Amino acid sequence: MMIVKSLTVASLLLGVHNAALAEDDLMSILEGKTGTSAAQFVESEEVAKLKKAVNPSSAEQNIFFQFLVEKNYEKALFQWSSAFNGSTFQALETGKALEAFLYYKNGLKLNGVESLMAIKEPQKIDNSVISLWKENLNDKDPVWGMVQITWNPYWTGVFGVGAEMAVVLQKTYVEEDIASLTELIKKTPVDSAQRAILQWQLVLNLGIKGDASKAAQVLAHLMKVKNNPIDKDLMTITAGRLLYQNGFLDASLKYYEKISKKSDYWFQAQEEMAWAYMRKGEPQNAMAITKTLTYPHFKGWVGIESYLLGSFTSLKVCDYPGVIATMKAIKPQFGEHLIALEKLAADARQPAVANLMKSLADGPVSNEKLGKDAHQLPTYASKDEMLSLLVKRHQFLSKEAGVAEQLYARSLTFGNLQGQFETLKNQVQTRAQMTEGAGYQRVQDLAKQELEDSKQVMQRLRIVEVEMIQQVDSAQKFLKNLGTSEAKIGSTGSSSKHAMNFVHDKEIWFDELSNFKVDVKKGCAKAVAKE
Repeated sequence: MMIVKSLTVASLLLGVHNAALAEDDLMSILEGKTGTSAAQFVESEEVAKLKKAVNPSSAEQNIFFQFLVEKNYEKALFQWSSAFNGSTFQALETGKALEAFLYYKNGLKLNGVESLMAIKEPQKIDNSVISLWKENLNDKDPVWGMVQITWNPYWTGVFGVGAEMAVVLQKTYVEEDIASLTELIKKTPVDSAQRAILQWQLVLNLGIKGDASKAAQVLAHLMKVKNNPIDKDLMTITAGRLLYQNGFLDASLKYYEKISKKSDYWFQAQEEMAWAYMRKGEPQNAMAITKTLTYPHFKGWVGIESYLLGSFTSLKVCDYPGVIATMKAIKPQFGEHLIALEKLAADARQPAVANLMKSLADGPVSNEKLGKDAHQLPTYASKDEMLSLLVKRHQFLSKEAGVAEQLYARSLTFGNLQGQFETLKNQVQTRAQMTEGAGYQRVQDLAKQELEDSKQVMQRLRIVEVEMIQQVDSAQKFLKNLGTSEAKIGSTGSSSKHAMNFVHDKEIWFDELSNFKVDVKKGCAKAVAKE
């Protein structure tokens, strides 16, 4: 009898145990657990705190968590609307952060991160979701350089200073308050690329505000910094400019001379060297340089101001035929360019601009790479930082637009109506198109600005022409009335052993340029006092 009772009790206990196991099995199915998969058990632990915070109250929500445990983020995203649309959780900071995380994990990085950053009180987000973000997004992700947000200091503690700097460096601080810029620099790691970029902007900031001495000190330090992404030649030419602004003309010339012919900044350096010689009262030296700058084969490489400088130097040494020849060269050299700029000012969607944007998407672009297109574009379009950022952002958004389109197509087979993905697809595609449009608008603005600058140069050229006429008239009167004169005699140009005189009847190799030598044997007529 005791044996029967023992068996009965044992059976009852076993039944209770089996019932408990059956219930556990049911929950395991709903939650994605299996008794034999230790890996899935660990994965479920990762979201255990989140599940506890959400406290799912429906089958749809349990299914969502099953997908989340399995790390099937695409199905979890598709399940989101069925599980949480209209719920209190969806409107909470944790719900918004979790939905944003699903977008990020499904390849819509820009959408996901911007949605996360849009949460006004991020400190209310449950730590379990913050942990999910931290495990999947670090400060090296390119998305930080693309997102358009106002940075909340809370996120610095989550994603690090690197992420913050990538966001804030989309903006330039050249005209920012110097104290604010200095504080921003202090937040960056020593010898980091971010600090170098900010220090470079401090150099430009100080230069604009007229504090060239401090700018030079910062620049001297920056030129020695490791991990410096700023172009070495750009820093060198900037050093020359700072010295020029302070009147140290000989020192500035030494820096300009450091720019080699291989550099994209060589033509600019040559032009600025010529202006330095003009300030030194050595127009003949400037003339030797402008002879190079106005060489016909540099069409599309040299700006119209070089021709103004060429006319001015000729005027100063009284080479009046040279003044007229330089002025006549402007139309064949820049006529097509100015017409192209006028077209761009009216409508920037031109083939040359499309080619430029395609090239910028792959990285920095030189005039050599642009080829003939260079003459159809604003002179500094290929180096414009704002345009480069817009091109990269468009490239990023175009990729996400493709992802959104694929998500929409796959969502149609998931079982529920997924109209939100069609809306999402359209939104991302529209944003990509708007960003592309902003790039064309930037080129249009650059074209308008260059046209305005060119008009000012042309006005100054007319002043040179008037001055030439007055000089000729005055010289004739001096010679007629006084009958005697003396010539200004001078010799200048390159000090190289390969220096050569002006040559017009043969092709000139690029290596020979900048080695021109000018002999000024006839100068402005000058009266000699009678004894």
